Amino acid sequence: MEHSDLLNTLAQIALGTLGFTGVVVALKHSSDDWDNYEKIRFQALVTTTLTALVGSLLPQIIGIATQDNSLIWRLANLGIGLMHLANFTSIIHTAIKYKIKPEFRGLKDILDIILGPALIILHFVAALDYITWLKLLLVIGVLQQLYIGIGNFLVFISWKKN
Repeated sequence: MEHSDLLNTLAQIALGTLGFTGVVVALKHSSDDWDNYEKIRFQALVTTTLTALVGSLLPQIIGIATQDNSLIWRLANLGIGLMHLANFTSIIHTAIKYKIKPEFRGLKDILDIILGPALIILHFVAALDYITWLKLLLVIGVLQQLYIGIGNFLVFISWKKN
């Protein structure tokens, strides 16, 4: 299958980030010490990194059931779009639950709020076969999820114990 080396590499990065996160969190914090903002960051780190991992493997998994290349990539885009939507919804639900108000710290945060929903829509449009660049879109979706996960991971390794 085309692009499997790249997707496998992205899956390895996602898995490595998840594993290292567990070590860092275990060494630095007890979950009782976390404030609500830290909880939502951890949730975003884990869910987006898992989405990147599963999204990287989706074409290969779907390829077991069908040899139709277009169907493989459309279903993979549908899968990552659904996972991304679930992540986004879950984060919003957690923010509402803990009464966390968004703190926009600059252009990066604004772009994240715009790009996330735009990518979700693009994944669904791709699944309906209205976009021809299915492989590139899946890779962009996986990279975007890794970007969020690694960004939150960097916050975790910079935590200071009180």
